[in-house]
Amino acid sequence: TNMSAVMPFVTTLTGLIGDLSIPTQEGGATGYWLGEDDEATLSDLTFGERALTPKTMAAMVEMTRKMLMQSSTDVEMLARRDIARALALTADLAALYGTGGNQPLGLAGITGVKGVNFTAINPTYPEVVKMETEIASSNADVSSMRYLFNAQGRGHLKTSQKFEGTNGSPIWESGNTVNGYNANVSNQIPVGDNWFGAWSEMLIGMWGGLDLTVDPYTHSS
Repeated sequence: TNMSAVMPFVTTLTGLIGDLSIPTQEGGATGYWLGEDDEATLSDLTFGERALTPKTMAAMVEMTRKMLMQSSTDVEMLARRDIARALALTADLAALYGTGGNQPLGLAGITGVKGVNFTAINPTYPEVVKMETEIASSNADVSSMRYLFNAQGRGHLKTSQKFEGTNGSPIWESGNTVNGYNANVSNQIPVGDNWFGAWSEMLIGMWGGLDLTVDPYTHSS
C-alpha cells in the first residue's frame, strides 16, 4: 500500500476563501564598506508572489444494500476511511508530480527546484550528500529537512556502503536516517527519484474538508 510521505510534513493552510497570493522576498539589501564621506549604494527590496488556486478532487465507492446488511464490520466506516486515504494519497502525489491544469503543479514541474543527476538509478553516498549541499548553497538548509525514497531506494541504501571498499556502515543509518536527516518511504515515488528538502516550507491550501455525499440510487455518479 502506498504511504503518504509529503502531507504530514508540509505547512497546511485551511479555511481559505478565493484565490490566495503569498508574498515572497526575492532580493534584499546589500552591505558595503565605505570610505570617509562615501555614499552607500542603493539596494532594492524585490518581492514576488506565489498563487494558490483551488482544485477539486473526488473519490467514489459503491456499496450494495446486502453488503451493508450482512457485514459483521462497519462497512460504512471502512468506506469513509478508504476514501479519506485515497484523497490524501492523491494530494500527496500531486504535491510532487502534479501536472497543473485540473490538478496542482507539483515540485517536479516548478522552475527553480534544484536537481542532482545520479550516475546510476540509485545514488551513492556522495550524491546523497550533494542533495544537501545544493540546498545549503541557496541558504535554505534547516535542521528539519528530510529525505523521501521509495522502497527500492531504501533497500539500496541499506545494502550500500557510504564509502566503497571500507566494509563500513550502510548509507541508511540506524533510526531511519540518511546523512543525519530523517528519511521516509513511499512507493508513489518512481524508481530512481529521490527527494530532499525543507518540507515545512511547502504550502498546501485547503478550501474545504472532506465532503461526503451518500447517493441512494444505482450507478449514479
